[in-house]
Amino acid sequence: MLFKKTYKLATMLAVMGALTGHAASDIDLNSIGYFSFTPLPAELQAQKDTLLLSDSPEYVGPVGGVLSAGSINGKGRIYFYHVNEMAEPHKIAIILENTGNEPNGIAVFRELKSIATSDYFAAGRDLSRKELEQPLTDKPLYSFVMPPKSRQLVFTDLEHSPIPKDALFTGIVDLQTSAPVFARVMMIPMNLNSIESSYWVNNLPIDHVRLRGTFTGAEREMAVTKEYNTTLGGAYVELGNDREDRFVEGVDELDNKAYVKDSGNYGISYTVKIPTSGEDPFRLYFNPLGGGYSGSFTVKAQRRWQKAPSESMTYHIGGDDGLMALGHNTVLDSRYMGNYYGGDTLTIDFMPAGASNLPVRFLLIPEALANPQYARVLATNEAGQRALEAEAQKEAAEAAKKVAIEEKYVAAKTQKEEQAHQLAEAAKLAAEKAAAAHKAAQDRQAELDKRDAEEQAKLKAKADAAAERARAKAEADRQLAEQKVKADAQKAEAARIAAEQKAKDDAAKAEAARIAAEQKAKADAQKAEAARIAAEQAAREKAEREQAAREAAEQKAREYAAKLEAQRLEAQRKAEEERILVEQRAEAARIEAERKAAEQAAKNEAERQEAARKAEAARQEAARQAEEKRKAAAAKAEADRIAAEAKRTEEARKAEEARQEALRKAEMARQEAARKAEEERLAAIAKAQEEARKAEERRIAEEAKRAEEARKAEEARRAEEARKAEAARIAEAERIAEAARQAEEARIREENRVAEAARKAERERIAKEQAEAARKAEEARQLAEKRYREYEIAQEQAKEARRRADIQREAQKKAAQRAEEIRLAAQRQIIAKRNAEIARQKLAEEREAARIAAQGGKRRSFAELDDVNTSANQDEDTTQNAVSIDQLTRKQQ
Repeated sequence: MLFKKTYKLATMLAVMGALTGHAASDIDLNSIGYFSFTPLPAELQAQKDTLLLSDSPEYVGPVGGVLSAGSINGKGRIYFYHVNEMAEPHKIAIILENTGNEPNGIAVFRELKSIATSDYFAAGRDLSRKELEQPLTDKPLYSFVMPPKSRQLVFTDLEHSPIPKDALFTGIVDLQTSAPVFARVMMIPMNLNSIESSYWVNNLPIDHVRLRGTFTGAEREMAVTKEYNTTLGGAYVELGNDREDRFVEGVDELDNKAYVKDSGNYGISYTVKIPTSGEDPFRLYFNPLGGGYSGSFTVKAQRRWQKAPSESMTYHIGGDDGLMALGHNTVLDSRYMGNYYGGDTLTIDFMPAGASNLPVRFLLIPEALANPQYARVLATNEAGQRALEAEAQKEAAEAAKKVAIEEKYVAAKTQKEEQAHQLAEAAKLAAEKAAAAHKAAQDRQAELDKRDAEEQAKLKAKADAAAERARAKAEADRQLAEQKVKADAQKAEAARIAAEQKAKDDAAKAEAARIAAEQKAKADAQKAEAARIAAEQAAREKAEREQAAREAAEQKAREYAAKLEAQRLEAQRKAEEERILVEQRAEAARIEAERKAAEQAAKNEAERQEAARKAEAARQEAARQAEEKRKAAAAKAEADRIAAEAKRTEEARKAEEARQEALRKAEMARQEAARKAEEERLAAIAKAQEEARKAEERRIAEEAKRAEEARKAEEARRAEEARKAEAARIAEAERIAEAARQAEEARIREENRVAEAARKAERERIAKEQAEAARKAEEARQLAEKRYREYEIAQEQAKEARRRADIQREAQKKAAQRAEEIRLAAQRQIIAKRNAEIARQKLAEEREAARIAAQGGKRRSFAELDDVNTSANQDEDTTQNAVSIDQLTRKQQ
């Protein structure tokens, strides 16, 4: 909040020397390019509810009065912020007035107040913290009905909250009305009755800052429409600048609805949403721009895969962290507010803290920009990963090359063997056996699948039965809970009815006491009148004695009537307080019952409240009509008595008028004489003061002359001392500079040593990681060579077709395992090669079938096959015509 008096501002800034005694910034913004961050404008999405702001006059004195006032219709908030500049403690009072001709239902949802202290930042941040710790809900604290043309006090706790001299006190009230009400915020002495004072205290004028009035927008929703991408560097969202985030505008109803603006949007609850995208982590910082800030913020994070925020953290600026406020005389202070990831949606809730300054920023800084070591570690890890992947790909390529050479060699050797037809027959038999085994395995698998399906069906039936039992149990529990809630509601209703009956009985007793007091007062008045008449009769005989006796009797009658009236008002007040207390207790019980009830119970409770309200209105109307009839009867009786009395007292009245006229003339003469004497006294005092002033001026001139001479002598002495001190200072400065230079050289050497040690440790770590990667690669290579040697030995030991088929299948299994270990690269090469081989064999079979068909169905002999293999193209790579045992087996399958 803005300071409005120079000496107050100077005092606060002097105390704020403590601001720099603590690390005010969690990050060096200059070093990461703060002034080149990208702005993310926030747009207004919605604003609702009425705000009655009371902050002008901020400093209240020399007398109290009405500080602010305005109309509220529906949901609204009253926000006050004032300093007591009067010698005695005062209190804040909030009075609602029902200006309509119908009853008005009032519900109060929240009442918050700060501590009363001369530390303005402490008061502002205390309310800011409580506003987040006690959020606004839909359940009222209490409610009541205001009769037409009546006034009611709310936030009664303020009656017992004194504000000492020079202390700041701030708070809010959230409420809802069924019809318009006129609300007043007052600062008055502690001993005054708040409701009665609202009828006669003066309206205080607004000060030059003009922070009061009626506004729309106590609840404000803002959103950043463009997603923040974590790969684009630092960015910020700025609020409270009256550009993207406009200040609300309204009217001052105490000043003929003059235009006012809430500069700072104080008293408004903010909800700000910031969507993000990307993959990299980032940090959130709070950065005040307008000066010192001390308040609280709640940050909610909704992860990219979530439908609602799941993480919430409240951050407090000032107070517990050792600071009075953050951002005094600088725009580079910041406060860390959590780590998040690209794709998260952030929601920030806060209310601008009183005594703090706007605008403010929320900084979004990528982790790589905020922490350079993170970028180096990430780059090192990526480089190591790429090196390992390259090594694995290289080993996979080498292994695939060896496998290809091996397959070519085996295929060529197999093709040149003379018993190729025997191998083919054996392979065919093996394929048939494998097909039979495959079919048997499929049958067994089908049987197992059938059994699994049956088991799943049984389990599903059991789960459905258990779910049905759980649902039945939950339904029974729900019905039991509803019955319990209904019973609690009935108990609360009975308690409320009993409380209302008690209140009615108390009101009847108070009314009876009041009527008895009035009758007694009338009887006493009649007795006093008889005494007065007797005194008048005696006065006719002796004028002076009669006059004194009559005046004494009248004075005694007036005092006694005033005493009776005070007793009647006190009894009425106590009865009213008792009734309000009973209603509040009944209301508390009803609210507790409403909290436990379900939605149907709440609906029934609302209908019951409406009926109770109508009954209360009917009761009040009946009481009002009875009171009007009683007053009419009393007025008629009083008129008859006055008429009779008028006849008796007419002569006394004329005599009294004559006496009063004489007294008035005598008093006027006395006042005129006193006025002239006072004027003469003031003239004499003014003359004496003028002579004293002239004498004082002569004395001051003499003293100024002597002081000037002493000043010149003192200046000469100080000049000499300053010259000597300057010489000593220069010598000391040279010594300090030399010591600072040596200390700086030592610091630089130490920093270089630490940096060298860090670089050495980093090199050792990288070397260890590289050595570990090389060791793993060597182990993988050795494992591949070992498997290759095992495969080669197994191939050389092949003696017969079945053994070669078994070895071929084992080789296929080991090749698949090697392909999995050296990642997908080698596996894709082997699969592609086999697919090409199968396609080639299919093409050869089709050509063979065509050739046989052309020759009349005659197959080639083995000699012809040998002739083909030993043709003129024998120098070419014959692996294209090779058919492995494994391929023949697959073809049969």
